[in-house]
Amino acid sequence: MSEQREDEELTGPLGRATRLLQDEPSPRAEWREAVLQAAERPAVRPLGWRVRPAVAIAACAACLITGAAITYGVLRDRMGSGARDVVASENGSVRQGQLPVRFAVEAPGAVHVSIVGDFNGWNPVGLPMHRLSDGRTWEVEVGLAPGRYAYAFVVDGRLSRDSSAPESGTDDFGVPNSVVLVGGS
Repeated sequence: MSEQREDEELTGPLGRATRLLQDEPSPRAEWREAVLQAAERPAVRPLGWRVRPAVAIAACAACLITGAAITYGVLRDRMGSGARDVVASENGSVRQGQLPVRFAVEAPGAVHVSIVGDFNGWNPVGLPMHRLSDGRTWEVEVGLAPGRYAYAFVVDGRLSRDSSAPESGTDDFGVPNSVVLVGGS
């Protein structure tokens, strides 16, 4: 088989195809005119919503407020009626429908002790306990409506269960909680 040189001309269909590929294509006149007219026309915005920035900001604020209100309502309901009925009654007074419940823990070296539970939304500063004259025991009296409550003590920032009460299982953080049952009449 002999190799063809570049200067030799191809014949037949192969030669025609080669010449067509080498020629520069020229677009049809109608197509070229349509493209030029389209380029000169102003751009048309697609149909859709047109919102002013102030309206968009107001809508976002309304959604945020609505979401916050719904979240507050859900959290308040999840805390249960016991959370709304709490009264830390250091002076011995208890609201109507509540019973006084005394919580005590021995923590001789502690600086700050409080109680957290279902009845106060697990707020570590909501119900501080006071040290008794023996210097070892901390206590607080809480008015609670009848029901079952899980709780724990916060001793210098660390959660600990009440060793004198039944265990309710562990919370979401792996810390065992205690249980108190408040009876009604």
